[in-house]
Amino acid sequence: MVGFTDDWRAWHESRERYAGAEYGPAALESTNWLITEPAAVEGVPGLWALTGDGGIRGSDLGAGGSVVTLRGGETLRLGRRELRVFDRRGSVALRVFNPRRREREHFSAIDAYPPREGWRIPASFEPTPGETITITAIDGQVAESDLAGRLHFELDGIPLALHVTRTPQGGLTAVFADGTNGIETYRFRFLPIDEPGADGSAVIDFNRAYLPPCAFSDQYLCPQPPAGNRYSLPIRAGERAVVLGG
Repeated sequence: MVGFTDDWRAWHESRERYAGAEYGPAALESTNWLITEPAAVEGVPGLWALTGDGGIRGSDLGAGGSVVTLRGGETLRLGRRELRVFDRRGSVALRVFNPRRREREHFSAIDAYPPREGWRIPASFEPTPGETITITAIDGQVAESDLAGRLHFELDGIPLALHVTRTPQGGLTAVFADGTNGIETYRFRFLPIDEPGADGSAVIDFNRAYLPPCAFSDQYLCPQPPAGNRYSLPIRAGERAVVLGG
């Protein structure tokens, strides 16, 4: 039977494999907001433009001047670089991943606090049908998102609430900041939440707090913690920072 510590270590190792993968988050070189007029993209051959229907068209590729169109989850390899379409609420960008990016080549590990069962905090889930929450992305864009609910819990005897939303896959997730940010940890972290029981009982496992993609590349546009998820208390659990080798 896998114990608590072994289970956490397996999760942590999988996170490090994902982070350091050839085309993982540390390989994101650029996010390029295009227009319908073809334009050059640094490091990539050809000219690139929006198609007007949610896709991206590349032209003048190679000696034959070939044309390619990318949509949705499609990718294209040009040399070592990989191109992907990024759609943010209808605004489309071209993302370029480069495994030779310095931060990818020198990725060594993800520093993390040792796992402690004491950071598995009991909570009660309050559903919030019809409520929305204001989310500000790291580039300043503001949007309203459906609020799935609040998790009520205590830290050091202080009652707190964690505001949670749902991922496109349906799972509960939160973005939070705490007293360790900027000193011991990255500026904020993400946290998956297991589905609460029918009676609303839940567990917040801060050991599974993980670094957002923007910790690996400043080309990501991560959501920042809402006001209600910013705690002055330190939460010394989960991932801390990216470790780069020499």
